[in-house]
Amino acid sequence: MITSLYYTSKKHQNIAETLAQSIGIKALNEPSNTEEPFLEFSDSGLSFFHPEARAKNQFIINFNSGSTGWRLKRVEHEKLIKKALGKSPKPLKILDCTAGLLQDTLLFLSLGHEVTAVEQSKLLFHLLQDGINRSLPFQDNLFLNLTMVQGNACSFAREAQEFDVIYYDPMYPPSKKSALGSGQLEYLSKILEVEQISNKPQMDFEVLQLMPVKKMIVKRPIKAEPFNTGINYQVSGKTTRFDVYI
Repeated sequence: MITSLYYTSKKHQNIAETLAQSIGIKALNEPSNTEEPFLEFSDSGLSFFHPEARAKNQFIINFNSGSTGWRLKRVEHEKLIKKALGKSPKPLKILDCTAGLLQDTLLFLSLGHEVTAVEQSKLLFHLLQDGINRSLPFQDNLFLNLTMVQGNACSFAREAQEFDVIYYDPMYPPSKKSALGSGQLEYLSKILEVEQISNKPQMDFEVLQLMPVKKMIVKRPIKAEPFNTGINYQVSGKTTRFDVYI
């Protein structure tokens, strides 16, 4: 459980208190116990720390560098995900049911589509919002067609407006390779652990598949069993595949 958000100077107090209130925790101006998970707001932005994480640096989201920045600079090479989406004469309205670190959502945006990204974790949602706010001066146009939603994707999808595509990327098991580094994966796992969020990918898939959309794309490890045998086609890479349902 996480109980505190620390701010490193008085100039951060108002923002920190607003963030803490929205998450349901306390804002403090100095750490009282660094042996427990905590959030921190500083000049660098909002970060998360967990004492049991092997990566001892605090976890902070940066869309301008690292693997996300690298993928955005070479979006024309993202052939698998482009093939899974298919050609469209106009921008698609995509519901990303598992926002995660927004890596695939940002690719969709770079390709000119409109995306609503849903994230169940309150902590991750606010870390993402902070990352977006810090990126706006550099990539303002990229986020124009992005809507962020904090909540359960299945509940949201039942009440949502019409979408063309549902994109579902359940979190890979820790032992599987992914586009994320081991430190990022571990911190994502720690965030879900702190909030006591458990994933039920098969059940979520069955609910989402009932939504009236033109296409559902499910991202899976290359050797993983499909959630349903009624796949219309697959797009496969070396470690990842996309199961497409029409």
